[in-house]
Amino acid sequence: MNDTAADLRFVPLDAGDPATLDAWLRLTLDSAEDVPLSAAPPCAADLTGSVRFAPPGTALAGELALLGGQAVGALRLVFPDGAPVAVVDQLLTAPKERRQGIGTALFRRARALAAEHGRTRLVFDVVQALPGGPARDEGPAAFATALGASPAGSHEGVHQWLDLGAHDPLADGAPAVPAGYRLQRWGTITPDAFAIAVSELERSLGESPPETWGEGPGAIATSHVRRFERMRVGRGRRAYHVGAVHEETGRLAGFTSASKTTGNPEHLLQGMTVVAAAHRGHGLGLVLKLANLAHVREYEPRVRLIETANADSNRPMIALNEAMGFVPQERFVSWEAPVAPAV
Repeated sequence: MNDTAADLRFVPLDAGDPATLDAWLRLTLDSAEDVPLSAAPPCAADLTGSVRFAPPGTALAGELALLGGQAVGALRLVFPDGAPVAVVDQLLTAPKERRQGIGTALFRRARALAAEHGRTRLVFDVVQALPGGPARDEGPAAFATALGASPAGSHEGVHQWLDLGAHDPLADGAPAVPAGYRLQRWGTITPDAFAIAVSELERSLGESPPETWGEGPGAIATSHVRRFERMRVGRGRRAYHVGAVHEETGRLAGFTSASKTTGNPEHLLQGMTVVAAAHRGHGLGLVLKLANLAHVREYEPRVRLIETANADSNRPMIALNEAMGFVPQERFVSWEAPVAPAV
């Protein structure tokens, strides 16, 4: 490690420390790379909220790397409950300070923090170019390899974008709702009547039968969707949902979700779309997505770019997205490294 890295000082990223939080925010915003259709521009409100509100079932640990009192790097780890891994959410060196060993120092610090939390492996995604697709930086993979990381052999996926200026999937109108179902819209907060169903559909990806779902006010208040909503609201995000209700039983047969940050009026994130196993084969997935796009447009008329990602194993959803006009832009591959490096 060179002298620059040896002189680094790490300070916790604390929501109660405005000076450190502001320095981290400026570093993150200034370091955002303009790679077309790789990521939406960072949103200050969303970033600030993310320090205060961790995703359900996780804990966060972040640190800012200082050199001579200036922020030159940042690190953030996510610790999923009950798992032996630490997920590297951010490992960032200021552009003007790169190639001085700061990234290596941050990676070593990540290993130390993971060990302090009893984790045995670091895991993270590396973006790679698709055959025939836009070029992507090969530096992160080379950096990870040099530090003893390697592809995990699982959790590969595709990042897709839809440019509504180039293709409008609603140009010919929305498809008809299949007989026996009706659509139900809602916004950021899920109605109590659907809170358990949404939580269980998402948790099981539609495979668990309704008979196994918990019920009652207590279950609703502590459900996954309620915990996720607290994070979403805390980060200043708005969400739009459409669900398919099976008219005979009154149960939710499936739903789709999309969300927005406050700072990116043209960008939309297409989130979970899931249909219960007993209700597949009716084209509900496409109906839900297109109905929700119409829903979003009523309230967010400036939306132009929609991003989504799916695991390679979810070929039906990838194909559905392509039918809507989504274009694959890059691949993400899960990498891992032992917390204790080989000697």
